[in-house]
Amino acid sequence: MKIERAYRIIAEKFLHAKTFEDVVIHDSLMKLIRFMFTEEEAEIVAHLGLAMKSVKKIARTVNRPVEDVDPILASLAERMLIIGLTKRKVPLYGLLNFYPGLYEAQMVLSESKMREGDDGAFYKEFARLFKDFWEELFAWMKTNPAFADRYQILGTPLGRIISIEEAIDASPGLGIISYPTDKFSEMADRAKKSICKIDVCTCRQEMHLLGEGCKRVDKPTSVTCTLTGTIAEAAIKSGAATRISKEQFIESRMQAGEQGLIAMTDDTIDPLLICTCCDCCCSIMRVLKDFNNPNTWAQSHFEAVIDREKCVGCKTCAKACPMDAVKVGKDKKAAVDYARCIGCGVCVIKCDKQKAISLKTRKIHKPPVDNIVEFWARRYFQLKGREENFLPKLTLGATRALTRINPVHLTGPRARRLGK
Repeated sequence: MKIERAYRIIAEKFLHAKTFEDVVIHDSLMKLIRFMFTEEEAEIVAHLGLAMKSVKKIARTVNRPVEDVDPILASLAERMLIIGLTKRKVPLYGLLNFYPGLYEAQMVLSESKMREGDDGAFYKEFARLFKDFWEELFAWMKTNPAFADRYQILGTPLGRIISIEEAIDASPGLGIISYPTDKFSEMADRAKKSICKIDVCTCRQEMHLLGEGCKRVDKPTSVTCTLTGTIAEAAIKSGAATRISKEQFIESRMQAGEQGLIAMTDDTIDPLLICTCCDCCCSIMRVLKDFNNPNTWAQSHFEAVIDREKCVGCKTCAKACPMDAVKVGKDKKAAVDYARCIGCGVCVIKCDKQKAISLKTRKIHKPPVDNIVEFWARRYFQLKGREENFLPKLTLGATRALTRINPVHLTGPRARRLGK
């Protein structure tokens, strides 16, 4: 395989070009991939997929001896550029999803390596090249609204915002009906002991590597994201995360809310990853904020409502809102732009003196799906233009097939946890 073709295949896999058929492979992504992989490594990585394979199978695919391929795969896995697992004492390797996935792995690894004395040169360059790629991709999306419109929602949100629990509890008498999926305290009960805190915030670590800071959090290790279920056990085993108790988990969520950080998750009943996002460092939050209708990309079960009699027009809520959804008008009263309100609850917490803001149940709200495989199966079939009423059968078939490769329930009471 010609080397440029190998790099191109990796780029197409990273951007899921077979699903997003009209996506463009930008020069900035190609530069990043050339930086990450040597020519020899790229020729092997181009043959990897999401399904894990043994060294023998990979060596046979690339038509090279096992003794040549084995150390290359081991090195790539150690540097977290691909996935490396061991099942029944047999090493297995697969392609690591680019974002989320490989990007986060590099940011977490950078913090631990630099703490051990690494000069961080590789990770700083990785962060710079990734920023170039992200800015080029986002600029292209903004000038190609048809692409954004096509892949924007299609019946299933890209993610879910979980409102600050104190904001839900502080909103009585407004017809609030919370689901068990709306509260971290109930989520922690279902997760049992499989909860961990990632040792470093990947987005804020990127800004740190670039020499920039966060306006809400002092350092990348102060308030970070959390994982639950099987992926939490894997992160703990790898040394990238620390196991925490239910009480520590809830306390961390309270601390995040007090600092105006947003809890964004995958749109499943029991999320794999609970991000702790700010609107200055998080690339997804910056994308949401820059589009005119962020709540169709990610939203909570709730939305903010203003009590005009209590509002004094202090603008505290407007300054705190990460999506610029709250404005104070000429009448000195706050108002909510519901196309922009993602229902995070930050404004409710910040309006602690006047208590003029509460949450109300969102009129149009789609509950999260059962598991991560069902979520991606729905996304895939909707992107391919399938009708909604066919989705249950199609999803069921896809779920059954994928269950043979990976357990469907990676989180919650039915999760298969490592070492259990």
